[in-house]
Amino acid sequence: MTSFVRRTIKVGAAEVTYDARVEQFTIEDRAGQPGARIVCTSYTRPEEAAARDARPVVFAFNGGPGSSSVWLHLGLGPRRVAQADLLSPRATPPYEIVDNHETLLDVADLVFIDPPGTGFSRVLSPEQESDFYSVEGDAQASIRLISAWCRRHRRENSPKVLLGESYGAVRAAAVCRMLPGGPTRTGRLEWVSLSGAVLLGAAASFAPLGDTAHLVELPTQAATAWYHDRLPARPDSLDSHLRRARRFAAEEYGPALFAGTALPAARREEVARTLHELIGIRPEVLIQHRLRLTPAQFSRLLLAETGGQVGMYDSRYALPLGQADQDPVGDDPAMSQYVSMFSGALVPYLRDELGANYEEEYRFIEFARVNGRWNYGSGPGALPSSASILPDFAVAMCRDPEFQVLVCQGYYDQVTSVGALDHALTREPVDGTRFQVRQYESGHMPYLGQESRALLADDIRRFIAETTFHAAQEHRSG
Repeated sequence: MTSFVRRTIKVGAAEVTYDARVEQFTIEDRAGQPGARIVCTSYTRPEEAAARDARPVVFAFNGGPGSSSVWLHLGLGPRRVAQADLLSPRATPPYEIVDNHETLLDVADLVFIDPPGTGFSRVLSPEQESDFYSVEGDAQASIRLISAWCRRHRRENSPKVLLGESYGAVRAAAVCRMLPGGPTRTGRLEWVSLSGAVLLGAAASFAPLGDTAHLVELPTQAATAWYHDRLPARPDSLDSHLRRARRFAAEEYGPALFAGTALPAARREEVARTLHELIGIRPEVLIQHRLRLTPAQFSRLLLAETGGQVGMYDSRYALPLGQADQDPVGDDPAMSQYVSMFSGALVPYLRDELGANYEEEYRFIEFARVNGRWNYGSGPGALPSSASILPDFAVAMCRDPEFQVLVCQGYYDQVTSVGALDHALTREPVDGTRFQVRQYESGHMPYLGQESRALLADDIRRFIAETTFHAAQEHRSG
């Protein structure tokens, strides 16, 4: 089933006419048999063949694993959920869909992919689920979907960019590593090549960090305390506060944690006082926690005196302090507030505006069916112990000297923090000059809110232009 409508949107000063399609593809399992139905939503300009070849295509997916693309779709697509108040969104229907004037359609066509088991996409039989619910199986299915989409739309010769959010960064990395195919990868030679990858809220590494985890989380905790005005002396500038936090982590906090129980009491109190100035938690509480707070502990302690807690996915959001056994996603102060407007708006949009009349349920995030059974390499449901996505991108950069990566992170994201990314980039053998890093006053989803969405869109737009410029120029000159 394929639905089709043609619409026009204003992006900047340009009027952009685009075709919107909701369409499905059948993807083979490991045995070469039909294994999954993948449904994606495409937004393309009705170009002539020559212009179409030069126009980039962005293939976008969210994370989980087990998440549909609803978040990116209604964040960077041509239509978005209206937000009258970013941090106090409307909790109940009806929700309004409006034109997204920050969409990337002026510079690229967009394809939002719902992996098998999410959205309207399905694995065709329970016996085939293990072929798709793993890092490599998922990446192989993504490659086959991209190939099938390009064949159907005559876009084999167009520049291509991946856009992955959260676990989507892991998917993008695995796709980049497996793209050439071969006897040890996909079992056949693949032809798809990429110009670059954009990562939002990237899950860069799963390696356990021990005490180093507290050092890399400090900038996000400092930003959060600054935002909520919980500091004993709040600086005017967030940037200066973050610089101080990073310097303290490297020069003083790290050695103090390394000393462990051998740290003298006077020094412990001094470190606690400085931490109080940086993250707003009282020194005696920090000492009770051995100068170490996990993101979850920090979230519940920062506003505890006023009975509140801050979000993990976006620590600008706050709600009354809940019970100790609260759900980590459903009761998160950020996710619990903005999820409803995305989930409530998408299906009516697909059905009423785009004509996608699927009878089946749209699955937004599948924790039990997909996420809880995901195989990272040690068996279904076992979390990885040391995997990093960066070596996969290093392989892609080795193959293609022009391949680039843009990484976009939010200061208020406690799930995939700016410090964790900075740490990962200095621990892996990658060419740091080919990783562009942009940071925003946002959370896990920097397209939430007008200001950060505009900055993010401009950065991605610029990246697409830079990474696909030479290919487009050579095509036109040829």
